Amino acid sequence: MKNYILFTFCAFVFASCASLQKQIPAVKQAEASRDSLALLFDNCTNAYTVLEVENKTLGNEIVALRADTAAKSTRIAELADLNTSYKQLNENLNAQQTKIAAQGAAETKAALEDLQRVRETLFARQDSLDVLQQSFAEKTKILEDLMREMGFKDSELSLKNSKIADMEALIARKDSANNALRAKIQRALMNFEGQGLTVEQRGGKIYVVLEESLLFKVGQSEVATNGQNALKQLATVLDQNPEIAITIEGHTDNTGGSKRNWDLSAERALAISQILLNNSKIDGKRITVSGKGQYSPIAANDTPQGRAKNRRSEIILTPDLQEIFEIIQD
Repeated sequence: MKNYILFTFCAFVFASCASLQKQIPAVKQAEASRDSLALLFDNCTNAYTVLEVENKTLGNEIVALRADTAAKSTRIAELADLNTSYKQLNENLNAQQTKIAAQGAAETKAALEDLQRVRETLFARQDSLDVLQQSFAEKTKILEDLMREMGFKDSELSLKNSKIADMEALIARKDSANNALRAKIQRALMNFEGQGLTVEQRGGKIYVVLEESLLFKVGQSEVATNGQNALKQLATVLDQNPEIAITIEGHTDNTGGSKRNWDLSAERALAISQILLNNSKIDGKRITVSGKGQYSPIAANDTPQGRAKNRRSEIILTPDLQEIFEIIQD
């Protein structure tokens, strides 16, 4: 009996061992499957993390796209409004054109031309907007450059302003002296005014204009007695103002031939200069003699009155401008 029990126990144990031997590969396979599933789980977790990041990025892009879409929608609306305005304007123009077409032919043509000019102006302004904006940007840059450059030239500008002030003060003194000289000459020659003598002031110079009737006989260069008296009075004033340059110009009308007129005008100017020199201490280098002939008329030569005005002598008195030139050149 004991042997039977032992035999049975041994058989059971042997059978269990055999069963365990058969299950070992299945266990190992299960462990391998578990490890594979764990690795797969990790991979899925990592993939999920990547997908979350991508999803967030896509979400940001969607927000940006929505904002861009809204902006473009606004721009589209603006362009639509602009297009509507253009369409309305075009409709108005077409309506106006239709209305004008019912009018008379001449009026219609003029109105259509005006309408076309309006359209061309509208299109030209539309086309030139970008060009104007570019030009504005360029001019703004130039202005900025100039402003920067002006910052470096403040001292130079101050110096120039000082020179300008000096020159203006000098010119004022010259003008005052010129006015005083003119007054002296007018007082000295007051008895001859109305007898073919006038005193004028033009461009900072004094002009003593003497008509032919006061100085000369027709076609001659010898100064008459009354004219000599006037020139002597003038010589006294000029002698007292040695800084004044004296230019004597002779003028004729256009009768008698251009060569003879030129010679006569020069002879008369020279005769006037001799009287001034002989009746004063005027330095001859102050005097310039010029014969202008018939080429500087002040009136038309087709009437006796005009020709009489052109037959004249002019004594031009110029103040010394050397000081002004020196200020300008500094």
